[in-house]
Amino acid sequence: MHDKLQPHQFALIKVLGDGVEDPRIENLATLTGLDQALVSAAATELSTAGHVSISEEAYTEVTLGELGEAIGRGEAELPERIIARVVRASGGNASVRDLSADGTLKAAGIQAGKFGKKLVELGWAEFAKGTLTLAGDAVADEPPSCDIEVAMTTVHVSGGNLVTDENTDERVKNGVARCKGRRELLNAKDRSRRFVTLNLSGFQLAEAIKAGTVTELREVNELTPDMLADGSWREVQFRSYDVTLSAEQVAPGKAHPLQRLVQQTREAFMALGFSEANCQMAETAFWDFDALFQPQDHPAREMQDTFYCKTPSSYPLPDEEIVERVRRTHEDGWETGSQGWRYQWSPKRAAQVVLRTHMTASSIEAIARNPKPPQKVFSIGRVFRRETVDYKHLPEFMQVDGIILDEHANFASLLGTMEAFCQRLGIPEVRFKPDFFPYTEPSAGVQVKWGDDWLELGGSGIFRPEVTLPFGCSAPVLAWGLGLERLAMAFYGVRSIKDLYQSDLDWLKSVPLSA
Repeated sequence: MHDKLQPHQFALIKVLGDGVEDPRIENLATLTGLDQALVSAAATELSTAGHVSISEEAYTEVTLGELGEAIGRGEAELPERIIARVVRASGGNASVRDLSADGTLKAAGIQAGKFGKKLVELGWAEFAKGTLTLAGDAVADEPPSCDIEVAMTTVHVSGGNLVTDENTDERVKNGVARCKGRRELLNAKDRSRRFVTLNLSGFQLAEAIKAGTVTELREVNELTPDMLADGSWREVQFRSYDVTLSAEQVAPGKAHPLQRLVQQTREAFMALGFSEANCQMAETAFWDFDALFQPQDHPAREMQDTFYCKTPSSYPLPDEEIVERVRRTHEDGWETGSQGWRYQWSPKRAAQVVLRTHMTASSIEAIARNPKPPQKVFSIGRVFRRETVDYKHLPEFMQVDGIILDEHANFASLLGTMEAFCQRLGIPEVRFKPDFFPYTEPSAGVQVKWGDDWLELGGSGIFRPEVTLPFGCSAPVLAWGLGLERLAMAFYGVRSIKDLYQSDLDWLKSVPLSA
C-alpha cells in the first residue's frame, strides 16, 4: 500500500473516507477546496488504481424562453390556447383561411397553419378539408392545461431553472419533449452528473490516512538553498506541470479573421508569381459590363440587380479607338469572328456609373494597360450587388479576381492554378463543374468541400475573343472570380456568411492565430 499520496488524491480519499452524502464531482470540489478539474483528475487516477468507482447519471436542464417566462408570470398565453379560443368564438370550427385573416391572431403574430397543427397534436382539435374543429372540453369551455403548460409552470415555480431525470413527473417530461425546437417556450440541454464512491481498497486507504500510515506527498515548485542545506529535498517531490489541465483562456489582440484571410490570399497569389491590380469602387458600366462583352440589355444590368450612382451619374469613356472596337464587337462582332449581340450599342449606357459588381473590371483594365503576355495579375476588393440576404449572400462582399495571359495557357492550366491556390490556403478538396458566364468559354464553377457539403466558391474560364481582341490581346487569358466570404466560410467552418460580420466575440476569440 502507498505510504504517500499526491495532494489532490489525498484530499479526495480523505473527504470520501469521512462520509459524503452527495458524492458529485462539483460537491467534492467544494469539500476538498480543489478545482473541479483536479478532483476529476484525482478520481480518474484513483479509479485506474482500483480505489474508487466513477458513475454517471444523465439529466436534462430546462430553462424558460422569453415567451415561456411571460406565460409563467401570467402576462401571456400559449399560442395554441389563443387560437383555440378564436375557433370556439367561431362556433367550434373555422377554416385555416379564415383564421389566417383573423385580427386577433395577426396581432399576436400567430400563424394559423402552424399552430392549427399543434392544436391537433394536443388533442384539442381535429383537422379535415382545411377546417379546424374543436374536440372535447375545448368546444364548450377552455381546454384543460396541456403538458406544455404544466412544464412551463413547473419550471417557473422552480425559479426558472429545472433539472429533470427519471423521477420527474411524466407530464413535465412530455411537455419538455413537445417543446423541442420551440426555444421561445423552453430550452432543454442534456447534461450528466459524475459521482465518485470508494471501493474496498479505497476504504482501506482512507483508514490508513486516519491512522497516519499514509500521508500527503509534499510537493514543491522549486529547489531552495535551505532545502539543500538541511537535506529536506530528499523528502519532497517536485511538482510537475500537467499540460492537459484546463487553463485560463487568453484572448490576445489580433486581426479580424476575414482580414487575415485577405492577407493570406494576397500572399498565396504572390507566391505563385502574380502581381496585384485594382480598380475604383465606382466604375463606369463600360469597364464593369461592356468591356466584358456583356450586352446592355442583360438582366444583371437592371436596377434591381446593380447599384447605379446618382452623383455622378456618368463618367467619360476611355480612348475612342477602344470604345469603337467594343461598340463594333457588341453590334456585329468586329474582327473577333463573332456575330456580336446584334443591337445598337449605346455610349450613354456605357458611361453610367455603377458600384462595381465584380473585380473582373480590374482584370480587363489590366489587359487594356498591357495586352502583351506573359503576365499574371490578381485583385482583391469589395463589390456590390442587389442580393437577397441569406446564409451565403450579402449585398456587399469581398471578391478575389485573377487572370493569366500566356501563349501556352489552356483550360487544364486554369484548373491546376485554382487547385494550387486552394491548397496553399489549406483547403485540399476542390472540384469543378461546367458553367456558363457571358465572357468566358469554356467556363467552370469552382467548389470546395464545406463540412459534408460542397460550397460554390466562384466561377472561372477562358476569356472569349470578344473580350480580349478589342484591347489588342490575342493570347489565351485564363480568368476567375471567387467570393472571399465563401472562401472564409470553408476556411473557418462558418455556417452563415453573416457570422463573419456580426462581431461574435466568442467566435473571434476561438479562431486561432495560426489559422
